[in-house]
Amino acid sequence: MKQIRDERISRDVLRCGSDILYSEQFKKAAYETHHLQSSVYDHSITVCITSVQICLFLQKLGFRINEKDLIHASLCHDLGMIGRRKKFRKRTDAWQRHANDSASIAHKLIPDLSENADSMIKTHMWPVSGSPPRSREAFILNAADKYSSIADWVFFLTGKRSGEKIRKELEKEQL
Repeated sequence: MKQIRDERISRDVLRCGSDILYSEQFKKAAYETHHLQSSVYDHSITVCITSVQICLFLQKLGFRINEKDLIHASLCHDLGMIGRRKKFRKRTDAWQRHANDSASIAHKLIPDLSENADSMIKTHMWPVSGSPPRSREAFILNAADKYSSIADWVFFLTGKRSGEKIRKELEKEQL
């Protein structure tokens, strides 16, 4: 059962997010350190996997969730962190400003980015900064981002990363 779910998540992420995953901008994310030892690339994929897992659970309970918006926003939510040491003077500047930068990058990667996905990206740092999330998908992204930040710290401490099988499937498809 878990294997089927993992395959479905991989397929859905590739179907909805391939424009992002194959972009030069997303490839640059692999070289930007994030949360000590992780990268923006790894963190974004972990957030995406976690978001889709939450989405599937909530859909089983009868909630309507826009999975495409969730995948777009999850993959793009931290792309504004790329080059942060040159762009932002202080860590707090990065926390406050990268969400808007990430939304701008997302619009370049996905010209028809929905208003919901744009808002999700811009509010993903709540309550640290910015406005609160305004949709179910935005709350999912916000929770997945916080959870994944903790998971990044666990990976730093243990060397074990969540969603490893799905990550390998995605990387295999990208080659």
